[in-house]
Amino acid sequence: MIKLMNCPVYVINMDSSIERWETTFARLQSIGMNATRISATVGKALKENEVAAWYDENANAKRHHRPLTPGEIGCYISHFKIWQALVEQNQPYCVVLEDDLTIESHLAEVLALIPKLKSWDMIKLSDDRANPFINQLSLSEAFTLGNYLKVPNGCQGYVISLEGAKKLLQRKPFFRPVDVDLQFHSEIGLRLFGIKPYPVAEDKTFESDIAKTNSGRHSSHSTFWKNLKYRIRMYLQRQKPSGDVSLVKGE
Repeated sequence: MIKLMNCPVYVINMDSSIERWETTFARLQSIGMNATRISATVGKALKENEVAAWYDENANAKRHHRPLTPGEIGCYISHFKIWQALVEQNQPYCVVLEDDLTIESHLAEVLALIPKLKSWDMIKLSDDRANPFINQLSLSEAFTLGNYLKVPNGCQGYVISLEGAKKLLQRKPFFRPVDVDLQFHSEIGLRLFGIKPYPVAEDKTFESDIAKTNSGRHSSHSTFWKNLKYRIRMYLQRQKPSGDVSLVKGE
């Protein structure tokens, strides 16, 4: 059994999805890991004043290409509350997982490497689109760490450092989906990497309970010019590496 540093593992789970939590928790325990369940925020259940406390409609209109759905708002809040908890507890880092995942046994091996690393804020544990690294270094015979120009979509699984959480808390009130905000890493100096082979992946054999409960159509209020501006901003962002690989590996 791999010995892991005392690192919090949080699983975002809908209150109604008991089976999903039990399945995920059992899988983590089978590879020597414990986890804490975090109740997912249901965006469409929020009152107008609650939404306004988190979501900046004016900034969204100016800097994104469409309004967020209630589900995207709820998803962002769920992740944000974990970042807040990490800072409040002054933990060096934590693992964040959504519950619609397949979890590989080498997740524990990946996490055992984390204490040896430095100068990082977030490490992605998943990418369903196989985005390439631009620079990489070997962490062991089995695992490689790298940075990106095109940061993976989704927030199914990642490790976030205390410093990274502090940077991400600057995003409140937010105006983009959480995974899109991560792609604009340079705005807050977020040092973002990934470790391959990725130990978690989206489970596409069923519909995510989080997505289903938080369902909502994207607004059609986007325009040609908003889309164009968004694409230009994203293009410019993708000219900037997500982190400096040469600084990450400790002694």
